[in-house]
Amino acid sequence: MGFKKTFIFLLIFFTLVFSLIGAFSESINSLNLFDGKNFIELNFTEPFYAESLVKLNPSIGVVSYTKDNETIGYINIFGGIGNNFIIQKNKKYEVIVKGNSTLVLPYGNGERWNLWFYFC
Repeated sequence: MGFKKTFIFLLIFFTLVFSLIGAFSESINSLNLFDGKNFIELNFTEPFYAESLVKLNPSIGVVSYTKDNETIGYINIFGGIGNNFIIQKNKKYEVIVKGNSTLVLPYGNGERWNLWFYFC
């Protein structure tokens, strides 16, 4: 294989590799929410309050979870009403959003997040 063919092959190869790396890292660090009801589970190291999540994501209308057959929620209205609970690691939460959006987390300073997403 000549120098030109080798160079073109390597250029195409590395372009594909870096494109895949970029797409993979974006999917790890972000979470798309769809208009309506979304179920999420976060795996991270630091807990944070529902109010912090709502302030960073104004499209969120409600954040809630179920404990002992009781729904505990925080509603994004009148500056926030309801229980400003702590969002914890490996618990499932229901998030209702107005319109499609990308979830912003309080600790988004380059730390990698593992996010699980359930929707219905």
